[in-house]
Amino acid sequence: MNRLYFVSCLLLFTIGCQTPQQVITPTFPKHTEQINLNRIKMITKSEALPSESKDTKKTLAQEPGVSIEYSENKIPFIQLDLFFEDAGISIIEEIIAGTILEHHIIVRNQKGEVIAKQPVNFQAYEILETKTEVMRNKVIVGESKKPVKVNSTTPETKISREAIERQYTDRDTVPQVLEIKEDKIPTLGEYINIYLELTYVNPQLEPNCESYLGNCNGAKQKFFEDVTGRNRRELDILKNRYVEGEVAQFPSLTEKEQVDFKANIKSKIDNLNGVFGPKHGFTKFMFREWNLVSSPQYFRILAINKNGKQTLLEERVEDKKQTDDSADRSKADGNDSIFDSPTHTKHKKRTIPTP
Repeated sequence: MNRLYFVSCLLLFTIGCQTPQQVITPTFPKHTEQINLNRIKMITKSEALPSESKDTKKTLAQEPGVSIEYSENKIPFIQLDLFFEDAGISIIEEIIAGTILEHHIIVRNQKGEVIAKQPVNFQAYEILETKTEVMRNKVIVGESKKPVKVNSTTPETKISREAIERQYTDRDTVPQVLEIKEDKIPTLGEYINIYLELTYVNPQLEPNCESYLGNCNGAKQKFFEDVTGRNRRELDILKNRYVEGEVAQFPSLTEKEQVDFKANIKSKIDNLNGVFGPKHGFTKFMFREWNLVSSPQYFRILAINKNGKQTLLEERVEDKKQTDDSADRSKADGNDSIFDSPTHTKHKKRTIPTP
């Protein structure tokens, strides 16, 4: 009896001394509750500047305008910044993650014709370039037994480059250079509109975070691991090319790659849902593809910079005004009015014969 009592007490003591089970804290991503496409916009360089550095004389009623410039190899382009603060979707990070499979910035003229269309471009790396001057001197010991330095060579310059990956947040502006088709260059004063098209894949899920050790995005990362891996490899290749001093651009997915990755994601979703229902305590996953179009923005062509010469819309308007004034004066001088001169022929007396 005493022995049984001793064993019972030992069991109670052992149970009471067990280490409490670790509680997994879910790590939900922080996102805006809704995607607001009206917040995705293209802005000019002056709008991208901090508020304290903006020109205070600019009125709010002034319409936004852009300039057409020409590169060294004579390619016409418009430069603007992509801005998506509080849009509920981080464009650059989603492209890298593979959830945005297709993306284009489209520019149309007043006739509705497409004059520029290209993928969202971002400088994936910043290049840190260090220049070092190396001087080689000869040291000669003379009769006095003291060293004498003699400059034997000119300084040698060594350049080292380091590529640092840029991290974009929702508050960052992303510079875009939009190349215009040679036969579709708008004229001064013409209006253009610009908007963004996205193909966004976002599976429907309500995860049980404990299944992935508190990582609530674990299943989603599994779906997109192939396209994310592809993008990461391209970024590594791009990094090496930048270090070598080569100008390169992040390659967008081809149409075939988009089809293949979509099929791969759908296959993984079907596999995770399983034959008898979702696995790992998740609700059923569904493949969802969103074709998103941002609100168009209108800009007026205010200047054209070509071959070092700049033509401004204001100057063109002023010249036209002066030309119109001169034409009006010339027209006025050419009119035969009876009020111009008292000696006008219409003022001369006429003799009317009487019967």
